[in-house]
Amino acid sequence: MMKLVKKAMALLLVGAMACGTLVGCGNSEKETTKAAEGNTTEAAETAAAEGGSKEEAEAAGDFKIAIMYTDASQGEEPTRAYENLKEKYGDMVVGSSFPTNEQEVLMSTALGLVADPEVKALLIFQEPAGSAAAVKACREVRPDVLYMAGLVAEDPDVVEDAFDFIIDPDKIQLGDTIIRLAKEMGCETFVHYSFPRHMAMESLAQRRDVMKATCEEVGINFVDATAPDPMSDAGVTGTQQFILEDIPKMVEQYGKNTAFFGTNTAMMDVMVKAVVESGALLPSTCDPSPFQGFTSGLSIEIPEDKSSDPAYAVEQISAKLAECDMTGRLATWPVSSSMLYFISIFEYAKAYAEGTITEKTDVPAMIKIMEDCVKDMCGMDSTVYLNNWISGDKTYEHLFGFQMDFLRL
Repeated sequence: MMKLVKKAMALLLVGAMACGTLVGCGNSEKETTKAAEGNTTEAAETAAAEGGSKEEAEAAGDFKIAIMYTDASQGEEPTRAYENLKEKYGDMVVGSSFPTNEQEVLMSTALGLVADPEVKALLIFQEPAGSAAAVKACREVRPDVLYMAGLVAEDPDVVEDAFDFIIDPDKIQLGDTIIRLAKEMGCETFVHYSFPRHMAMESLAQRRDVMKATCEEVGINFVDATAPDPMSDAGVTGTQQFILEDIPKMVEQYGKNTAFFGTNTAMMDVMVKAVVESGALLPSTCDPSPFQGFTSGLSIEIPEDKSSDPAYAVEQISAKLAECDMTGRLATWPVSSSMLYFISIFEYAKAYAEGTITEKTDVPAMIKIMEDCVKDMCGMDSTVYLNNWISGDKTYEHLFGFQMDFLRL
């Protein structure tokens, strides 16, 4: 980790020298400060004219929330969520996407963001390898910052001591929930697609084991299938082609009451397409959401003004499945799990920066925020279940899994 920190700090030093050069070419520090104050006052007056008070606008400008999220290759929902927050809150939101498998970039970007004294929280979404090391490095220079994450990719033991609050769909408990839902849908065989890299992740492996055990309990045949890793030489295209070709073969072998599940986002579009064309079952995508796999897999065009409207997406998906005589054979959550944890974590961080939440890990406050977000997103009241992550005899104090009721489409 120290090697990465030294490289990242070197990059920051170069950036700081460049910034110093630019300042030297412009106004004096006093003039720059005066201009900044003028801009803040102007922004406050504009916000007040649009319905908020000048005092509220000035208070909102006292801090920043830094956000880092994986690029669109791992799904478009985090990008849309970030863009929506940026549009709503403006300069309060800072950050960027980052490429996968670039731990040095991750480290340097995180350190650069918390170097700004106005940053009060750093949020990392679809938490990739190297995130815990980056956050621990950030804590050395900014222990006061609130560090939060959504979607755990590193092992729980790795992230537990790094972050203050992590929320993730409750993968392990979902293993039981998804199988019981599949049984209600008429499932006789359940096919689980993954690959060695994912099965090396504790939470994904545990979920697979829970799925297998629950299948045995309720009388479903469990099939553990290996697909190409989209990050291998086969790439995303190779993974998708395999899923498209293998699902019809599985249905031919086991019948139409075969349910399918995959552990990777890149599988979802083609899995929805192949399941519908084969007349099979899909109780859940890997990250339950009306947007994950369904709209593109069913060739549904969502207008730009409805791109973040889950109720509209569910309506269009249900209509399309009815046309295909597939009503009730696919299911999901009523809102995007990715957008839910993205927005909820941001709102929590904002409340913490404003002082309305005073603890870095306040579970009842997070549950209330998540339930409010669900209602705002789809117009439905929903109970959110948020529980400490448990593995064996260990209960994690900063890592939490959430669930909500499924919606059959």
